[in-house]
Amino acid sequence: MRLASILLSAIMLTCLSIQVHALDEGDIAEPSIIGANMNMPVPLITKPNMETPATSPKPQIKQSNSPNQTLTDNTSIDLAQKQQEEGSDNISGKWSIKFKDRNDISLSLTLWSSSETKIMGFGTLTAEGRAGSVTANGSFAAQELMLSVKSAERESAGQKYDECDLDLFMENNTLSGTYILKLGEQSLGMGDALAVKNAIS
Repeated sequence: MRLASILLSAIMLTCLSIQVHALDEGDIAEPSIIGANMNMPVPLITKPNMETPATSPKPQIKQSNSPNQTLTDNTSIDLAQKQQEEGSDNISGKWSIKFKDRNDISLSLTLWSSSETKIMGFGTLTAEGRAGSVTANGSFAAQELMLSVKSAERESAGQKYDECDLDLFMENNTLSGTYILKLGEQSLGMGDALAVKNAIS
C-alpha cells in the first residue's frame, strides 16, 4: 500500500515538472496538433482600376426661359384676345338673315356680346306672313357664331316654327352657314342661311 502511494506521488511530480517546464518564461508553446499551420494568411492585394466607367451622357432638355420667348407668348395671347373681342364687337348690331330657297321665312336679330364669347339678342321671325318675337342665345369663337333662336311668345299656337338653330361663319362682315327650323323637338326644315349686318343709321 505504501509502495502504491509512493508511485502515485512520483507520477504526479513528473507531470507537474513537465507542465512547469513548458510554461517557463521565454519558451514557445508547440502546437499539440501535428501538421497545424499557425502562420498568418497572406493578404490578396489587387491592383486598383483607375479608369472611369464609360457612360453615355443623357441629353439635356433645353428650357427656354428667355424674356423674348415670354414676350412673344404674351403678345400672341394678347393678339388672340384682341381679335376675339373685335370679333364679338363685329357681331354686335342688327342683322337681317335670309334662308336660301325659302322666300316665306325671314329673321331679323339685334345681337350683342355679354362676355368674351357669349352672344345674346332678340328679334322677329317671320314665317308665311306671321311675325313672332324671338330671343337669341349662343356663342362666338374662332369666327364661328352658333345661335339658338327661340320663340319669346307664351302661346305658340298658330306658329309654324318656334325655334331656329344657326351655325354661321363670319367673313368680310357677313355671316353665312346653315340653319335648322324646328317646332318643338321636330325638325321641319334645314338649308343654307346668309346674314347681313344692317348699316347703323
